[in-house]
Amino acid sequence: MTVTRKAVWFYSLELALLSEGGYHITLAATTVDEEEPQLLCQDILDERVASIDEALDLIKRSVTITR
Repeated sequence: MTVTRKAVWFYSLELALLSEGGYHITLAATTVDEEEPQLLCQDILDERVASIDEALDLIKRSVTITR
C-alpha cells in the first residue's frame, strides 16, 4: 500500500493498555499546509492489537509508509 503525504513534521502517538488485554494505538502525522500558514493533522492509525510486539510492528510499518 502506498500512501502519499507531505513532509511530516512530527507524529503524535497514543498507546493504551486495555483492561481486557491488548493495546489500543492511535497515530497522527502533523504536516504544514502549503497554501496557508497552518498545521494539518492526519490520522494514520486507530487500531487494537493483541501484543506490544504487534503494536510496535504496526507503528513501524505506518511510519515507514509515510516517508
